[in-house]
Amino acid sequence: MQTEVGDLLNMTISANSTVTTTQVKRDLNTARDLVLNRLLTLGQNYFLRIAKANLVADQSLYSLPTDFRKFVRLEVGYSNANDRVKAHQIDASEIGDTNDPYSQSFPRYTIIGNMFELRPTPDNSVTDGLYMLYIENPTDMSADDDTSGLPLDYDNLLTLYASAKGKYTLGLPQEGNNMMAQFNMGLDEMENNIVERNIDEGGTIANVDNYGGL
Repeated sequence: MQTEVGDLLNMTISANSTVTTTQVKRDLNTARDLVLNRLLTLGQNYFLRIAKANLVADQSLYSLPTDFRKFVRLEVGYSNANDRVKAHQIDASEIGDTNDPYSQSFPRYTIIGNMFELRPTPDNSVTDGLYMLYIENPTDMSADDDTSGLPLDYDNLLTLYASAKGKYTLGLPQEGNNMMAQFNMGLDEMENNIVERNIDEGGTIANVDNYGGL
């Protein structure tokens, strides 16, 4: 992508060029965040991760994964890790509401800062009693061989955005505006394609790891 940005700017990108590698990498990461935000608003679960954690007896507060962005699904196994039930999110203002009961067969959770509170509180410690399916907040691309993690159809949007910012740096605002317009049009086209193709019907690839941050 860095090479493609250089081609669009008609220059070789380096640490000492007018548009530096540092700027290009920063702009590529910014563009990826913008594309990811649009995908998430459309309900697309790219950067989906599966993680497990232990339930601790008499403990209701648990740490969210450090790369957590939002839950897709949270399951709790109060007795064992195999018999899990889905936990439903409630707003903090609903806690204690008499018409919204909770039980081990119908658990609830509330996100509080970088933690979530589970109701009811577990009676027993259960290894891998928590099963978390969540959207991660990806780290910035930094190494030259890093990839965006986005579908390949949309990688070109990142280079358009970074090239537009590079044109501004080179004192070519009109060309920059043209490229930025192409980037925004590409975002809209991506949204239309997703709606039309309903790509959520396809399979989802998830990263699986053990999360031990309790």
